[in-house]
Amino acid sequence: MKKVITLVLILTSIYSYAQQDPYYTHFKDVMQAFNPAAAGHNVGEICISGLTHHQWRDYTDDTKLRGTDGNPDGSIQDVAPVTYNMNINSIFNLGKSGEQFLGAGLSIVDDKIGYTKSTSFMANLNYRKQFQGGFNEISAGIGIGGTQWGWDKPDYKAKDALDPNVPISGANEMKMDMNLGLMYKQQQLGIGPIKNFYAGFSITNINQAKYAVLVNTADQQTKNLTRSYVPHYYTIVGSDIELGNITLEPAILAKYGLLAGAYKPQIDLNMTALFAETFRGGIAYRQWGNSDAISLLLGYQKDNIKIGYSYDITVSNIQKVSNGTHEIFVRYCIPIAVVPPTKIIRESVRFL
Repeated sequence: MKKVITLVLILTSIYSYAQQDPYYTHFKDVMQAFNPAAAGHNVGEICISGLTHHQWRDYTDDTKLRGTDGNPDGSIQDVAPVTYNMNINSIFNLGKSGEQFLGAGLSIVDDKIGYTKSTSFMANLNYRKQFQGGFNEISAGIGIGGTQWGWDKPDYKAKDALDPNVPISGANEMKMDMNLGLMYKQQQLGIGPIKNFYAGFSITNINQAKYAVLVNTADQQTKNLTRSYVPHYYTIVGSDIELGNITLEPAILAKYGLLAGAYKPQIDLNMTALFAETFRGGIAYRQWGNSDAISLLLGYQKDNIKIGYSYDITVSNIQKVSNGTHEIFVRYCIPIAVVPPTKIIRESVRFL
């Protein structure tokens, strides 16, 4: 019987030693997802954000393109990565000094790659301390939650009906997960136009969870699908450069993850421009091992809402089977009106 190289083998061997955390073109807007010290937008607001990332559109299991097998009826299946992210966060005053704060948030990430799927829930807390009347700020945070990983839907059909590498049942497993992070912010650098400077460092997957999921195969056997999460290291730096009616928003994200069994950096360069504090446009570049994508960004913000869209033009070899990557981001902040308690004055102790 002919043995084909199925997605199972790819996901249980190569993918176990590849970058595991999802990436975002709008990484500046979802820092909480990889740095718990960034949870919290403004005091007096609860902010809710959602992001959908559809990578390598129309990337399928087409036999002619990649040597894998489609359905027996000749149809092909969409196995391109898809990521959904949701963040909820706020900041609360600690004490009466106005210099200490607690940032709190919840991050939910659903990440599907091929026929594997992971769903993460992370509670983020951070302590913030301001100096020089709020001119600069340091925060340290921790994220504690869990990640469920497994084989999502056993819909993959091999050319050989009894291929022992193809699961016919789905399964998953939940493990604890933990992140750590630091952030530094400063209102202005020097006397120039550089304002709202920020820098952060974080580590994800600190506990290095190991998964072993048992599935049934077509030849009536059981097979272990394994995955070992590894730490990912993030460094982010960005600021605003005010030029009259236009504000430039440069940012750099460096992420170290495993590539071919060795740690190599993924670099994201992002430059957007905000016009009249309302409309946004920009360009980005991503590199991981080699050039990965050039991105075009558009956005709109007004009052408490912010919307962003990006289209990644794939420049790696995957461009032969990809129609690019689409990402949509939306954030809405709800004001919190905190009314101090009214002092009640009684004229007589006989009437309380």
